[in-house]
Amino acid sequence: MKNNTLTQGRVSIIIPIYNGEKYIHRCLKSILDQSYKNIELILINDGSEDNSGGICDEYVLKDKRIKVIHKKNTGPAAARNKGIKNSGGEFILFVDIDDVIEKESLSLLIKTYKQQEADMIIGDFKRIKKGSIVERTDFPLLNNKLLTKKDLIDCARLYLKKPNKYLLFAYSWGRLFKSSIIKENNLFFDIRLHTYEDVAFNFGYLNHVNKVYFLKEIVYYHTIGEDNVSATMAFGDNPERLFGYKQALIKIRDFLKNNLSDFKIRREIGHADVSLTIIQLVRTCTNLNHQNKKIISKFIKKLVNNLDLRSNLKFYSPSKGESKILPLLIKLKLIFLIILVCKYKANKRYKKRVITI
Repeated sequence: MKNNTLTQGRVSIIIPIYNGEKYIHRCLKSILDQSYKNIELILINDGSEDNSGGICDEYVLKDKRIKVIHKKNTGPAAARNKGIKNSGGEFILFVDIDDVIEKESLSLLIKTYKQQEADMIIGDFKRIKKGSIVERTDFPLLNNKLLTKKDLIDCARLYLKKPNKYLLFAYSWGRLFKSSIIKENNLFFDIRLHTYEDVAFNFGYLNHVNKVYFLKEIVYYHTIGEDNVSATMAFGDNPERLFGYKQALIKIRDFLKNNLSDFKIRREIGHADVSLTIIQLVRTCTNLNHQNKKIISKFIKKLVNNLDLRSNLKFYSPSKGESKILPLLIKLKLIFLIILVCKYKANKRYKKRVITI
């Protein structure tokens, strides 16, 4: 789609919805109450089994800026892609159905874009749990900042060093994307991924931009809760669903390849691979029970025999508080001990009862 077919100044707000009737009115009200009115609201009903689809249809009758697309359930990545393909605005903003945005959010983002002409405008956010603001443990920027290509490279390297701390590009929501960059470069979410698809999408996008602006203004409120936590750790009968970071690391490597030496990229990607493996192993064991014990054991056996992971162990350089024992257990292929340690860490970290094996 060419630039001149996009409606100038319009923000296409894309919301994937799956069983969201509990949150939908609150979320949509926060959008429809925006002081900035030049929007199109694209609701993707992703095969909801509750009344979300019906509620969406009711909203279409109330506001001509809203359109709803009903589809069978294939996950949020495919739903966002559907929204991208059906969008006509100059900008794209992704919102999750259980989240809300400030009344002046779009005005602030658009105003900042006009002032800075950056290729992405990132607003700050707060996490909400049970109606209260939750203290963030990541490292947000402290002030407004224009991020040049060099700064973006530094951000990528910080993420690789501490992927659970430097989360500026870990989310797709709460930021203004330029539709032209997405569409002219065929940038879509990887539908094979159930985790880290936002990271992969962001770095695919960053590969085509020169500057990003971080706005130290709260524009987005992200809800976390038991449903949210369990969703990020659920794997059904396939633990590999939690290991989408493998594809995300490929996108980061592609982003860095013309800016760092091959050895530095290899070393930093290698460290991140081990670090993220440890994080996701612990999350996998959060859901450990008698029924899935064999599935998890089989998966971990396959994982510890992966040649790339074994090769990357030599690049792992833990910071304070990061695991030193799990890389050793991976190296020695001690499956039972890996599960035991991960189960202990999961129980401690997520304060959730883990069934004894």
